[in-house]
Amino acid sequence: MKNQTVINPSPKQILLVDDDALYLKVLTRYLDEAQYSYVTCKDGQLAWDQLQQNSDKFFVVLSDRIMPNLHGLQLLTLMQKKAITIPLVLFSGIATKEERCEAIAQGVYDFFFKPISKELILVLLNKIKKQLL
Repeated sequence: MKNQTVINPSPKQILLVDDDALYLKVLTRYLDEAQYSYVTCKDGQLAWDQLQQNSDKFFVVLSDRIMPNLHGLQLLTLMQKKAITIPLVLFSGIATKEERCEAIAQGVYDFFFKPISKELILVLLNKIKKQLL
């Protein structure tokens, strides 16, 4: 990222949710390199369990859209019902423009198509952190 200031990570963490172990490994490598702290979950139900127990420890949820047990939009719905206002960013390898628009209309902070570049993830995280300051 040329000429871009990276905001130092806060004590709060990223909740990273994806059932694809390889993709999860790629994303965690990006976050490690940028010195972000995170918790990973392999499906939406595990992420929901984390949020119910520890929602105050996260500043963002990065989630795959299609997963076993509970998909990304179902996770968003549960968060909204419990008034958990952490931004939720969805990503998917299989989605239409219409599905992306619908997800954003439902309250998703943003929606990206896989693969997501390291630069895009870091810009997104910086944007969210600036809004929280």
